[in-house]
Amino acid sequence: MKRFQLSRRTMLRGAVGGTSVALALPLLEAMLNSNGTALANGAPLPRRMITWHFGNGVALKDVGNPGAGIRWAPDQTGPNYPLTPQLAPLAEVIDYCNLLTGFDIKAASKHRRGHHDGCAGFFSGFPFIELPHADNSYSSKYGGPSIDQVAAAAVGGQTFLPSLQLAVSKRVITSEGPTLQYLSHKGPDQPLPQIFNPQEAYAKLFDSFVPPDDPTKGPRINILDAVKDDVAALKLRVGKADQQRLDAHLASVEQIRKQIEALAPACTLPGMPVETNADFEGKEPIEEVNAAMSDLIVEAFRCDITRIVSVQFSGSVGYHVFHTLGQAKGHHDMTHDANDNEGVDQSTIKTIECFAYLLKRLKATVEADGNLLDNSVVLLGSDASSGYTHSVFDQPCVVAGRGGGLLKYPGEHYRSPSGENTSDILLACLKTIVPEATEVGATNADGDGYSNTPCAALLA
Repeated sequence: MKRFQLSRRTMLRGAVGGTSVALALPLLEAMLNSNGTALANGAPLPRRMITWHFGNGVALKDVGNPGAGIRWAPDQTGPNYPLTPQLAPLAEVIDYCNLLTGFDIKAASKHRRGHHDGCAGFFSGFPFIELPHADNSYSSKYGGPSIDQVAAAAVGGQTFLPSLQLAVSKRVITSEGPTLQYLSHKGPDQPLPQIFNPQEAYAKLFDSFVPPDDPTKGPRINILDAVKDDVAALKLRVGKADQQRLDAHLASVEQIRKQIEALAPACTLPGMPVETNADFEGKEPIEEVNAAMSDLIVEAFRCDITRIVSVQFSGSVGYHVFHTLGQAKGHHDMTHDANDNEGVDQSTIKTIECFAYLLKRLKATVEADGNLLDNSVVLLGSDASSGYTHSVFDQPCVVAGRGGGLLKYPGEHYRSPSGENTSDILLACLKTIVPEATEVGATNADGDGYSNTPCAALLA
């Protein structure tokens, strides 16, 4: 008997109020080859990329001696590196985390402007372009595409969304140009706005769920009711394991919808949907929104809606406040006050807890004979080593995931002995998505960020 096979592009279909809707499916056994190592048509399993940014760097080891470095990495290098307090939240996923220290942002070799240098240079390999700034302290834009958009240009056409831009904290500075306001850039004049509201992110990912003539309904539409007939028909054709995966998938979509609607409302207008990422008594729900966005990323990857995501957890020169730590001062101001160094350190630990939540969700999500983290690369970085010093040398950097087997596993701590180019890290990450990639970064007269040598310490 011929084995039943499904295309990876198969969707569940139904109708709501006369409008056709469709629900993407997770990877089922019926979509794989007989060995479960590739898609049924012989194509490799999808690879994904996430860039994850947090603003203002981390605390100093000694504010009286900034040259002593930052509170981040252990002294021990190589495999089985010990976890510092700042990295302790990664304990459950440490095998998937390569820690890279001692690198230099060569794209920022002219050292023109702190946070601008660090953000543009680290995530693109291009020096920023200065903009007129008569009415503010400084302004700039990216000098080239961010690495996520280089990847999206290569593989984005294979999915419903070429890429997705998300953010958690809304306290993003908007007065110093696109470099600090946005994380993703197609080019110097093409910043991509991020989504701050998990409900809007849900609607964007599951766009076909929302009748275009009724935007007030948003994700409150009961999608599962709309596609239940198609679900029943599909269950008759797939094996028991795939039936269980279908049930788990539908339950996951519904759970995410309910979690998002449970977040505090921002709008009380009658008839409007519950709105999320709203301040409550002036406080941002940072941890709750981070969890909601992370869950959405997992769902987007499971269903192959997109393979490229950027997350601006907190902005460069961001004024987010970790109120759950008892803090009341904006993070950027804290990093510039020596008296707040301990508070900055606690903020770092909380930030890595939020990052770890995403990694743990990816690791826990089965895909073929592995999990989503096996087939992803997640690049964590900031815009400075420390906001206090504005240094772009030895910025915090973690590369998580196995990148489909291209990246070193278990992860190691590699400290560059020579201040290697952070663009080498970008190229290694890019090659997990675009194996034929040979270069990244600036290729013009300001080409200090250029690299054609992927970081060897990252490669398996």
